[in-house]
Amino acid sequence: MSLNAQDSKISQKLIQKTENLILENKLDSADVFLHQFKKNIYTKDLSETLANYKIELAIKEKEIIIQKERTSIFSIIACLIGVFLLITLFVLRKVRIQSKELSEKNRFIHKSLKEKELFVEEIHHRVKNNFQIISSLLELQSKGIEDEKALKLAIESKNRVRSMALIHQKLYQNESGLVDFNEYIQLLVKELSSLYKSAHKIKTIISSENVEFDLDTAIPLGLIINEIITNSYKYAFNNKNENTLSISISKEIKNSFMLIIEDNGPGLSRSFDVEKATTMGLRLVNRLVKQLHGTLNLSNEEGARFEIIFNDVHARQLID
Repeated sequence: MSLNAQDSKISQKLIQKTENLILENKLDSADVFLHQFKKNIYTKDLSETLANYKIELAIKEKEIIIQKERTSIFSIIACLIGVFLLITLFVLRKVRIQSKELSEKNRFIHKSLKEKELFVEEIHHRVKNNFQIISSLLELQSKGIEDEKALKLAIESKNRVRSMALIHQKLYQNESGLVDFNEYIQLLVKELSSLYKSAHKIKTIISSENVEFDLDTAIPLGLIINEIITNSYKYAFNNKNENTLSISISKEIKNSFMLIIEDNGPGLSRSFDVEKATTMGLRLVNRLVKQLHGTLNLSNEEGARFEIIFNDVHARQLID
């Protein structure tokens, strides 16, 4: 049974009891009973009102607490956002300062690089001019030489100077600061073939792709190639139907390389010891091979074959 139905039933009983008292002429008792009934009704209404008020008050207090919690959370979030903005502004300011400093450093480095490039360019021009002067002096001197042997030495010296000048020329043309030996060998062979003109056709095979060396390696290696190719042009090619000259450079293990120069000429005598050679060219080759921390082997199977294993500048520095 619900609370309202129960209250209604109680009220009906009280009303019935009051009517019975009136019928029994007990008016005083009826008045007292009615007063008590009204008091009970008022007390109940007041209790209900008070209970409802307390409930509403509790609800409002709960809402106030929730509102305070929300306000506190919003305040914390606002503080965190403020701190984040301050940190962001500080970082942005620091990044801007660092970016400005970095830009100034980059400008300074760029300026220094430009100055160094101009300096290197000037050095290359001076080296090139010096080689041209030396070559011209040798040319003039060779014109006044009557002795055939001395004239031969002067021409060979001029070729050596030309070989070194060609290396500087290729070095200057390559932005990496390295000498492309495939191009270098092709130019060197072209110049030597025009110098030692032969009535016989010479087939030249060059295999040295993607091989580049620094100046300290390129100059001695270029002189070695110049001496051996010159020797082939002077002595190897004769009346054969097909004269062949082969030059190859390949990378071995780590920083080690192999240079092979061979021709199909008569070759050197079997008793010939390359390390005890007395000619200027081969003595120079021996010294330059040692300078490159290399080894030289000579064979005469189907012509002269020079096999040189040498190290580049990085390997030589580790050995030193």
